Amino acid sequence: MTTEPSARATNAPTVAEYLLSRLVAAGARHVFGVPGDFNLRLLDAVVDHPDLDWVGTANELNGAYAADGYARVGGLGVVLTTYGVGELSALNGLAGSFAEAVPVLHIVGSPATAVRQAGAPVHHSLLDGDMDHFVRALDEVTCASAVLTEETAAREIDRVLSVVLERKRPGSISVPADLVDTPIQVTASAPSADAHLAAPVSALAESATAMLESARSVVVLVDHLARHGVTAELDALVGVENVASAVTVAAKGLIDESVPGFLGVYVGGLSDEAVRSAVEDADVVIGAGLWWADLSSGGFTVKLDPARLIDVQPARVDVAGEIVDGLPMANALATLGEILADRAPLPVREVLPAPFVEEPPLCGALTQSVFWERIQRFLRPGDIVVVDQGTSSYGLAPLRLPSGVDVIAQSLWASIGYALPAALGAQLAAGGKRRVLLVTGDGAAQMTIQELGTFFRRGLDPVVIVLNNDGYTVERKIRGPNAVYNDVAHWNWTALPAAFGAPDGTSVHRVETTSELDKALAACDGAAGDLTFVEVVLDRFDVPALLCRATEALARQNGA
Repeated sequence: MTTEPSARATNAPTVAEYLLSRLVAAGARHVFGVPGDFNLRLLDAVVDHPDLDWVGTANELNGAYAADGYARVGGLGVVLTTYGVGELSALNGLAGSFAEAVPVLHIVGSPATAVRQAGAPVHHSLLDGDMDHFVRALDEVTCASAVLTEETAAREIDRVLSVVLERKRPGSISVPADLVDTPIQVTASAPSADAHLAAPVSALAESATAMLESARSVVVLVDHLARHGVTAELDALVGVENVASAVTVAAKGLIDESVPGFLGVYVGGLSDEAVRSAVEDADVVIGAGLWWADLSSGGFTVKLDPARLIDVQPARVDVAGEIVDGLPMANALATLGEILADRAPLPVREVLPAPFVEEPPLCGALTQSVFWERIQRFLRPGDIVVVDQGTSSYGLAPLRLPSGVDVIAQSLWASIGYALPAALGAQLAAGGKRRVLLVTGDGAAQMTIQELGTFFRRGLDPVVIVLNNDGYTVERKIRGPNAVYNDVAHWNWTALPAAFGAPDGTSVHRVETTSELDKALAACDGAAGDLTFVEVVLDRFDVPALLCRATEALARQNGA
């Protein structure tokens, strides 16, 4: 194929140069994934780029999980795989990012253009001449995708990346191997016009002011669609005097839980009664990013009166049935915060304190309640806490987090094994400036434990806690408490760090009593700069109270 001379100008970027420069401009500093012969030329460009760091993971699924965790802290995650086998291995991770509104860009190194056009029966294909099977598969879990050509490369890279960042969903770009080093013509884009926000801001103020000024009780209820780009506005809103706040299980860590008005976690009819009544009986509920699913709604038992709900979505607000379109969430939350801050003081209902875990004994066998009370004490401001779905996420939910703590969890897609690779991405996104605490179950950890080696290889220092409760305890609570399908292999957990490359002297603990746990956590607190690994032995039938209620609801829902 001949190329126009202008595209061959010496200052024209190659496809790889242009793609990687756009990633850096969007805030990415790390690329996760696995090499394969169709992406090696592209990997050379990644490795040679001064502002990008290649992070090889044990498999593509882990790479997608790591990119998801990275995006939740850093804003954009990137995973790079080879064609076919790599794409499909990453697909589950991308589906989780789509379900939970996380911006991840999936880059695929694919067969050369001529090979694609000929439909040659190359390896990693289905050998049937159709080279787009996996593009179509990925279309189901991405918001935008493209297979690059020389003529469209720059335009398509910008389009897909823009949609990913705007919609906060994953996207996919397939780069044929022959295009990696091909110079392309880049046409400067016209600057986009500033959004005209005065009209929708005014409309929201007009709709919401009377409703808020007459309210004796206002609760801000935050869900997972408020994850990106609205932290300052949420903090200002929940910090207004006499405003209460709560989160869904999918939004744990998205607001400051140290403010006086924090109520706890709202899970519909499964909530603690004090939290449920405070939310559902409030004069006004300001919902930020609400998107109800079975696990976040307590089996669809949410009871919010639409006439008392201001529903703030990423690009629209519903004020008790009156719609204001075209208003970004950040602007809407800021407007509501200003109305509340300026309203005349009114008598308000007493704001409830956050739930606290009872003080356990200092010695004796470990239980879930003892463990999570100790974690409550262990947490400190600014931590990143990564938990797997199950006993870990539901045990964390009732705790009151210190200021600045971020929680990374896949509460809605709920793919166990997510947490360990996600912790890798989260710690790299944080640049080593924040402590990372990972809590995962034995069943979940067996799926992705290989990535422990990447922590050691890169010199990272999370606190890794494996809750060894002898199998799939969540499933035991739903059905088959002693069924063989809920059993897992018995591993020697404390031998694993050495097997995965832990340096001599790595702090490794196996704890079965409260006093042993206290000693292990004290050692973790004093081990800055080194990974610490703790196996916590718990009874197979012991679950946090909230999880017990949730599994009962799931059993009814699934006819178990």
